[in-house]
Amino acid sequence: MAEPTSSTAGIAIAAGTITLSGSILGVHYDALLAGFFGGLVSLSYLPAMSIARIAGTVAASALTAGFFAPVVASGAANYFSYLAGIGDPLRIATAAGIGLCAQVLVPSVFSYIRRKGGLQE
Repeated sequence: MAEPTSSTAGIAIAAGTITLSGSILGVHYDALLAGFFGGLVSLSYLPAMSIARIAGTVAASALTAGFFAPVVASGAANYFSYLAGIGDPLRIATAAGIGLCAQVLVPSVFSYIRRKGGLQE
């Protein structure tokens, strides 16, 4: 488990990054916040990391959730008709789920692309 002071510093750096980039890019704040909390929950299951890595993974989780939660929630509402009446709570729950999974999914997607020859190091 990571030291509490390094985790707290990494989380503070990530929160500032998320607020700045999310407001510039026009992402919904509630989706960013739900993705941020999903990233924090996911962080508790990952091995100890440096401050920069903690900030990067939590910020990536929140930004991924902020960008993709409205799209996934809209697709789910159109595909499953009983979800259409839920509205904003569906988007927030989707953002939390994406934030929870993003710390594992984003690196695995990049490694898959790298294996297929799409990215050069």
